[in-house]
Amino acid sequence: MSMKFARYGWLCIVLLLAGCSSVNGLLFPPGVKIDWDALSLYIDPAANRDFPLAVDLVLVSDEALAKRVAAMKASDWFAARDGLRKTARDDLAVDSMELAPGATLTLPGKRFSGRRVFAALLFADYFAAGEHSARLESLKGKIAVEFGATDFAVYAAEK
Repeated sequence: MSMKFARYGWLCIVLLLAGCSSVNGLLFPPGVKIDWDALSLYIDPAANRDFPLAVDLVLVSDEALAKRVAAMKASDWFAARDGLRKTARDDLAVDSMELAPGATLTLPGKRFSGRRVFAALLFADYFAAGEHSARLESLKGKIAVEFGATDFAVYAAEK
């Protein structure tokens, strides 16, 4: 009978500790774990009026900052990027690329996979007006991004 109470006692302790935020963070890390095999970028030859296209892949590991950055249009992101990089250095990872029309670039998934983030965002600095942003953190497998003349689309081939 005492073994049964001991098991219930341990179960109660674990459940109580799971409610504690410091222990909860250790048992259940916050954010989403990125699970990408590869990230492939294709730029249409007619993209961005035949000018190179600035593209940023942004990984955000702070929940409040993720909400703030996710609410931005690409033009807002590119205007605020340098300041955010300075003030949120530990919570923001940015891969900046400039891609020529007609170019293709594939980034290996191991470069990103396993990281826990609250947001993984892609911003493209088109001449055309628009949002030009996408959230990627929930996608899995091979991620393909096709940059068209005035906007882009994201596809995932899940595992």
